[in-house]
Amino acid sequence: MPDAAPRKDSWKTAEVCKTAEVAPYVLKYWLTEFPVLSVDKDKGPNRLFTAREVAIIARIRQLLYDEGFTIAGAKKKIDAEISAGGFDGSPKKAASASAPAAAPAAAARPAPVAVPAAPAVPSVDPKKIAKELREILKLIK
Repeated sequence: MPDAAPRKDSWKTAEVCKTAEVAPYVLKYWLTEFPVLSVDKDKGPNRLFTAREVAIIARIRQLLYDEGFTIAGAKKKIDAEISAGGFDGSPKKAASASAPAAAPAAAARPAPVAVPAAPAVPSVDPKKIAKELREILKLIK
């Protein structure tokens, strides 16, 4: 994912999706889940995103996809970072505001649980099974 979005006043949905590397339906869902993303619309049905919103969307993607946060956890993290003064639209400040806070959160997460391997399944021959089923049918009749 690109570290910095090009500097401009507003971005359309397609540009934000390309920059954040998410599908449009994912972005639309995030708009309903994250109240901090109060996106304005232009004269038509198009949404226009500010630099601040693009930075928040990039951080949401990082939290959800790269760091494994849930939606609820990402909401709390974003709210904490905003109250700490992050996301003014400049990528450097947003990155520096989030980097120190990311290390303690990662250390506080429990270690992943080892999942036992699935039992070995013996290989089967479909022709042999079909033959045995026919023999069983003959016995039943």
